[in-house]
Amino acid sequence: MYDPVLVAVAAALAGKAAEGLSEGGRAAFAALARLVRRKVQADPPAQAALESAQAEPDDDARIRRLAQVLESAVARDRLFADELGRLWDVLRDQQAVAVDGAVVNQVSGGVSGTVVQARDIRGGISFGSANP
Repeated sequence: MYDPVLVAVAAALAGKAAEGLSEGGRAAFAALARLVRRKVQADPPAQAALESAQAEPDDDARIRRLAQVLESAVARDRLFADELGRLWDVLRDQQAVAVDGAVVNQVSGGVSGTVVQARDIRGGISFGSANP
């Protein structure tokens, strides 16, 4: 049984997941890719699995093999597991993508005051009363 998160990470690493991401998303993807490359560099079969998946990103067997490599690394190294999970969460949070006319708005961090999230506003927006 494959961990669906690790399969998603493997598929993202194999494909061109950074295309279409925001600047923050591209930075998160780059950090995730660096983390995995560092982890597999001393393990030739693991490195081969990563390179193989990147060479054929539509090959499900190669993606599953890379997911197995990640699963093994996660099981052996708690720090790697924690950092991989953290970076995946950041990347997932950054994937606010408009698809088929839909809009995804996200607000994160310490926000205080008024926030407007909208699409195709026609006319004005006002907050509070007109007379201070």
